[in-house]
Amino acid sequence: MRKRLWSMVLCLALSVSLLSGCGKKAETGSGGSPADTEEASEAQDAPEEGAATENDGEYDFSQDKTFNMTAGGIQSAEDTVTLAMQKMAEIAEEKSGGTIKITVSPAGQLGDATSQMEAVSLGTQEIFVDASSWLSTFVDDALVTSMFFLIRDEEHFRQFLESGIEADFEQQLADQQGVRVIANNWLRTPRSIVCKKELNTLEDLKGMKMRVPDIKSYMESATALGLGTAQVAWGETYLAIQQGVVDSCESPLDSIYTMKFYETTKHVVLTEHIRDSVMVYMNEDLLEGMSEAQQAVLKEAAKEAGEWYTEQVKSAAAEYKQTMEDEGTVFDQPSQELIDGMTKAIAARAEELEAEGLWRAGLFKEIQEIGK
Repeated sequence: MRKRLWSMVLCLALSVSLLSGCGKKAETGSGGSPADTEEASEAQDAPEEGAATENDGEYDFSQDKTFNMTAGGIQSAEDTVTLAMQKMAEIAEEKSGGTIKITVSPAGQLGDATSQMEAVSLGTQEIFVDASSWLSTFVDDALVTSMFFLIRDEEHFRQFLESGIEADFEQQLADQQGVRVIANNWLRTPRSIVCKKELNTLEDLKGMKMRVPDIKSYMESATALGLGTAQVAWGETYLAIQQGVVDSCESPLDSIYTMKFYETTKHVVLTEHIRDSVMVYMNEDLLEGMSEAQQAVLKEAAKEAGEWYTEQVKSAAAEYKQTMEDEGTVFDQPSQELIDGMTKAIAARAEELEAEGLWRAGLFKEIQEIGK
């Protein structure tokens, strides 16, 4: 009897064990085989496409070649352009993990603007930083941008810089000369006339000799106003005025101060006849020889420096003006009649130059109409 009872207990325990096993098997089967369940678990733990993983991180610049470059300029060592060039160098070196090193050479140490642009084209100089007007050294259509009174105001100029016309100029420079503009957003203060007397009418301009750069449309604009012209290197302009080689020059307000032009003239006529920007010109073969990450960092550094520069020159302009006034410089606000007369004279000459084929037909008016 006792043996039979134990047999029954054993059978009951075995039945319970079998039923429990079947239940567990059923739970596993509801999600697939054990292998399927393991794959599902792995899929649940895997990150979504594009999400960061433990192995993700910033670009490793140590795998890239190190570039030691020189950026030349013609402004003084104290000028905001030079300070912005140094900032560009600092940003580029930091963000590239030290693989982009830029030495800044200001004040025409590497030559005048034309020779530096040519050096960048030839690849004997890596970078040149100065006015957008130097683009016209190589791109004929860009000569139109150095005609006085073409641009109405800052907003018009910003729209022009973002236009297809400007993009075409920059592409022509790259295609024809191997020079790439990597930033054009360093907005300068408007250019005005520095001279030794007050200007009230167009007649007051006659007999004056103005320093102009070696850019045809600059010279044509000046002569259209009745001015004589002389091509003088930027760094020699102060001495040229002081010695009477020229009577006047024209310059952005901040450069009038940093280059000390006001000391030799004592009159600034706020014509604001040209709005331009500083551009960062670079040898395109060198740029393309960098990794994509390095190219992106360098362009970013140039644009960040441009934003800094634009804000700095705006904030410094009032301070510079006050200092110059305190030292005896007179700032003259020209009459609207004088501005209208100058604008009309320039427009008439621009029409003649366009007819002569200095730039493509209709371009002067196309730029004037931007934003209207």
